[in-house]
Amino acid sequence: MKWPVARPDVAAQGEGECDDMKWDFFAWQQVNDLMEQAERIQRNLLQVVASHYLAPNSLAGGWTPAVNFVETNQTCWVITALPGAKANQIDIRLEGNELTITGTRRLPTGCTDGELKIWEIPLGRFERRLRLLPGIQFTIAETRFEDGLLITELRKSL
Repeated sequence: MKWPVARPDVAAQGEGECDDMKWDFFAWQQVNDLMEQAERIQRNLLQVVASHYLAPNSLAGGWTPAVNFVETNQTCWVITALPGAKANQIDIRLEGNELTITGTRRLPTGCTDGELKIWEIPLGRFERRLRLLPGIQFTIAETRFEDGLLITELRKSL
């Protein structure tokens, strides 16, 4: 298979195809990396702008933490990834069949004086809503933090 090259004059001579192919791959990898960085910057900028111009209790512009959901016969476990968040800045509500986890994650104390150069970890307000299984009543049995994870045990009432 012949790969496209950046310099057709060299390709026509049959020389340098491998070198040009490496160069093309390297260039496209850099373009892809820059596009990913630009998307992160845009996402974070929109998050900051929204948090300044919307009502303080509005969750628009916030981020959504990842969760795992584990079900047994008697319970369900919601495991939410919240490294760096503090327990006193998190609110967990169970209303009907919807579990809502909201809160704020801030920069660590020693980092607030510096200039943020790379911003990949979402900061600020977050919200995660989960619709639970219909027809089953749940109660929050236990919540705890363990290694940056918020673990919520929900007991089923059949």
